[in-house]
Amino acid sequence: VPMPSIEEVFREVEAESADYCVVPVENSTEGVVNSTLDRLVTSPLRICGEVELRIHHHLMAKGADLSRVSRIYSHSQSLAQCREWLDSHLPGVECVSVSSNGEAARRASGEEGAAAVAGEAAAELYGLDLLARNIEDQPDNTTRFLVLGREEVPPSGVDKTSVLVSTRNKPGALFQLLEPLARNDISMTRIESRPSRQGMWDYVFFLDLEGHARDPELALALEELRRDASLFKLLGSYPKAVL
Repeated sequence: VPMPSIEEVFREVEAESADYCVVPVENSTEGVVNSTLDRLVTSPLRICGEVELRIHHHLMAKGADLSRVSRIYSHSQSLAQCREWLDSHLPGVECVSVSSNGEAARRASGEEGAAAVAGEAAAELYGLDLLARNIEDQPDNTTRFLVLGREEVPPSGVDKTSVLVSTRNKPGALFQLLEPLARNDISMTRIESRPSRQGMWDYVFFLDLEGHARDPELALALEELRRDASLFKLLGSYPKAVL
């Protein structure tokens, strides 16, 4: 079931109108998707899995004449992932951010001089011609998606655990918070910070850790994290993605 925004994707599962949802969380070219991280702070949903997909962007329009393109529609992330190509091949052409690449293709299909940056399926759906293929700036452009639901996932043997933590602002606070991970030989594969929205210059940290929360060493480290943090939330343990 497609939804027009990440907020509404979360809401569908929280309201039990759907069992699971899939949301983007980071891109290898442009980094994190902030709206997903912000929603994870307040959502009761748990991360049940992750998917990594190679992302290819194509420029598409009605007709195959690149010189007639006067406006380009796409999602802001896709425009950013193709910035160098667009600046080089279509300098000065207006780029307009819309809610999704599907919406971009829909607009391009009915507007004279408009093009879209989207996937090949969108071109087929809206009857658009591909003016240029694979215009992403990085050939290994990859997006990581999270699968969210309401259930806890048992260990698979090759797992990852995501947690949300915060600490009081004092010298060495983050070091002291993370020290149990090193002491228990836990590998942290990612850390991101976001404003907590609870006060000015107050931040929360998103950590990705190797292992499942039921693993003895990780369970011990998480218990110490929970005890030392001013805010602790286990977002979920889930099987690692296979690209």
